[in-house]
Amino acid sequence: MENIKKMDGYIFSAQIPFLHIQRHLSEYLTEIPCTFFDITAQDFYFKLAEIHYKYPDFSIKHSMIDFLYEENDYLNLKEIISPDDFPFILDNSIQIFGQPNAYELIYEAHAKLWKEKRIRFSLTRLSSLYTFFEDEHIIPIVVNPTLDSMKATILELVHGIELEDLTNNQVVAGYLEFSIPQNDPTEIEYRQIALYKSILDFNRKHGTALITSRNAIHYELITNYSEFSMITNNQEICSLAKFLKENLTFKVKIGWGIGKTLQEARIQAEKASTYCTGSLTESYILTKENELLGPLDGHSSVSIGTFDNDKLEEIANDTNISLLHLQKIYGLIYKHKINAITADELSVHLTVTVRTASRILNRLEECNYASSTKSKATQSKGRPQKLYELNL
Repeated sequence: MENIKKMDGYIFSAQIPFLHIQRHLSEYLTEIPCTFFDITAQDFYFKLAEIHYKYPDFSIKHSMIDFLYEENDYLNLKEIISPDDFPFILDNSIQIFGQPNAYELIYEAHAKLWKEKRIRFSLTRLSSLYTFFEDEHIIPIVVNPTLDSMKATILELVHGIELEDLTNNQVVAGYLEFSIPQNDPTEIEYRQIALYKSILDFNRKHGTALITSRNAIHYELITNYSEFSMITNNQEICSLAKFLKENLTFKVKIGWGIGKTLQEARIQAEKASTYCTGSLTESYILTKENELLGPLDGHSSVSIGTFDNDKLEEIANDTNISLLHLQKIYGLIYKHKINAITADELSVHLTVTVRTASRILNRLEECNYASSTKSKATQSKGRPQKLYELNL
């Protein structure tokens, strides 16, 4: 476990070690390409031809084959053999191999069928299965991947590693803009210095290497996708926003941009920063596919694709509600799969006052994009709140 992140990728010998490691160390392997040597359809039918040659009395109907499951489409056997002649299998899912006692489960499944005299052949991927049958004079037929299929698996892993490297080395730009106090040059200069110092402190504390350049009222950050993923916890929570919120007395808008080029990433970052309309420091991402993600606070982050914008722009024109607020509301509905909300709840997700949230909901109702339903009781004192059913 100590060295797991030092590797570029992993290949396991078969399903059991692959699923066992995946089950117990999944949080360490999310960004590392992993695979295992498996039986391909070509391997399987090549072996079947060999078995028919060696055992003239071979009958697939009276066989147990423990490596057929949904995930490999039963190696196409269901397309060839009728249900009445289909062999016995271990389970319909490969996940059976991930059980802690997988070897015992597989042995017991084979042994039960032999004891009941329902099979005469056992085809298995487990080269050690024969040791379980030593006292029963049963010799399973071991089916292994061919050299060609193993080479193909290795090449597939190498390709995955190359793609991962390309992704991790993408350039990501950050655009940080602080709020400007009116007619106070001294305060502006102080905020410039304080923000720059906080970025340096963040680098020191988190071991990051954000390249920073200063402009009039904003800072530009340059990093790679790998470090960006770490800073934003895979685009869920922006640790930089959290750090700045705790260490600065003024609001900072943070926009992250991902693009095919540095210039494109810069443009996306500046656009993303414009969505930071709350009263506190916020962080948004705009990807190269123009997908907006945010605010990156771990619980109210929403994803809005460009395909939604035509309809939302139409609603914005009808209601005079800002497109940004409508995008956030739409993302909230989509992510949390809800269609009714109170003004209090909406104010939290939009980072606006309850009065502003009520005004937005009332306006949506006036234009037939929402309808108020029966009141919702609250734990706090006061009148129960209206529940607005949204229709965007």
